[in-house]
Amino acid sequence: MKNRHHLLNKPIGQIVAEDYRTSEIFKKHNIDFYFEGNRNIQKVADQHKLDLNSLLSEIETILGSEITENICFQTWPLDLLVDYIEKKHHRYIKKKESIIKTQLRNLCTIHGENNPELFLIMDEYNESVNKLSSYMKNEELFLFPTVREMIRAENARVKLTRSMFGSIENPVKKMIEGHKMESLRLKRLEHLTNNYSIPENASVTYITTFKALQEFIGDLKTHIHLENNILFIKIKSLEKQLKDESYILNKN
Repeated sequence: MKNRHHLLNKPIGQIVAEDYRTSEIFKKHNIDFYFEGNRNIQKVADQHKLDLNSLLSEIETILGSEITENICFQTWPLDLLVDYIEKKHHRYIKKKESIIKTQLRNLCTIHGENNPELFLIMDEYNESVNKLSSYMKNEELFLFPTVREMIRAENARVKLTRSMFGSIENPVKKMIEGHKMESLRLKRLEHLTNNYSIPENASVTYITTFKALQEFIGDLKTHIHLENNILFIKIKSLEKQLKDESYILNKN
């Protein structure tokens, strides 16, 4: 009962961060842990009209089962996590964005007259990748290098120098706000595509485009989860630790 009470008050993003296998439960119930991972179990059960005890039981079953294969990003060093996000998820977006743009444009040319929602889907996607390019550029040029500098300061046990941001919470806050805007865009995409449902007798172009788009969004959600629920929390924690240590060094 004590463990269940602890689970009740834990943010769902943290639950997934500690054991990614639980993500399948939230995905099954269409619960957003990527962008809205700060909600607890009680709140999401109320919002989605789910039985609280049943939802808790599902999660407890997963947590109590034997772990055969599970990447625990929560335990990764911060610099490894930054490298992983940049090399896996940023590169994935850069590789796929123009391919899917072309696929959507072709799909609109072939089927747009009878399916005008395809033009809206294309516009939402194009706007999303434009914003993502801006976010990734800011991360790669400013945020991630600052994080690596913080880690070097931690390892060398030296005073944390003041960054161009003042506090690193400032760019992190902007990234979180940007993620919130993207969450609304992804919800619109899911609505416009009917959760990426492929119509009966759909052409090969229709099938390959929707599958590619769904895969792209799936990767993006994992990307956002890693940043919102793990990376940004670790960054703020490290900054606080370094400032506290700097205060002690200066005092002595």
